[in-house]
Amino acid sequence: MKPKTLIVLLAGVTAVSFAAIFIRLSTAPPLIISFYRMFFSSILILFYFIYRGDFGAELKKLTMRDFLLLALGGLFLSFHFAFWVTSLNHTSVASSVVLVTTQPIFIVLIESLFLGKRPRREFLVGLVIAAIGSFLIGFGDFHGTQFGIIGDIYALLGAVMAAGYFLIGGEVRRRISLLPYIFVVYGFSSVFLLVFCLIGDYSLVNYSPYNFSLFLLLALIPTLIGHTSFNWLLSKVKASMVGVTILGEPIGSSLLAMVFFDEYPSYWVLAGGSFVLFSIYLLWRQELLEDVT
Repeated sequence: MKPKTLIVLLAGVTAVSFAAIFIRLSTAPPLIISFYRMFFSSILILFYFIYRGDFGAELKKLTMRDFLLLALGGLFLSFHFAFWVTSLNHTSVASSVVLVTTQPIFIVLIESLFLGKRPRREFLVGLVIAAIGSFLIGFGDFHGTQFGIIGDIYALLGAVMAAGYFLIGGEVRRRISLLPYIFVVYGFSSVFLLVFCLIGDYSLVNYSPYNFSLFLLLALIPTLIGHTSFNWLLSKVKASMVGVTILGEPIGSSLLAMVFFDEYPSYWVLAGGSFVLFSIYLLWRQELLEDVT
């Protein structure tokens, strides 16, 4: 792996680890948090485009097929945030983040069932280990309260939506440069989330400056640094490996939850998280060995 790729990978994992913390600190409804996160991200990218002076030139390169795929990616991304942000109101940070980052399992399932791509045996072994870890976390919550299970279900639905988003991104990013890609897909995501908010009859403006500062932090750190890092990686490695990378997010989020909320992971989360981390090691080790050979 090239040093630049490794740096972007680590920066992305670190940045997205703050997402769960900012969301839990906010008092706004989940759909409002998700909408403003994507809306502010889109606006900031637009300002950068205007500053560079090449806004129209970049977008003119996109075909109608590209726009349709990006709209679909934005729809998946909007559902991902809607489900996952809601899950944080129903379960612990550690459980939610570990389960939502099981997306590589669903990426492989979708590729196998609908795209005719057969994963390597070594890759399947790694995913099975990750699935065992996720099961342990869910079993711990089931053993505790119904409240936790509801959050786990939302987090898993968020993982399914993220899998669709990254699969589309892996297809589009190989021919579209990073900035127009994230601007259009984040823009579509914010539009869909706005529609969800209007359907749910949520107020769009009656929130404190404290909440709006958290929305902006969500746009700057987990989205523009974190998610954009992963979107950059999509042009360098397979979508499934980007999903594997995100499996590292629960470590950072759990450590931050201990600092901000005095929320320590249960033994079930620690056990399940250990399986997930081991699966990351196995999967990336196999990927790096293939690069060498």
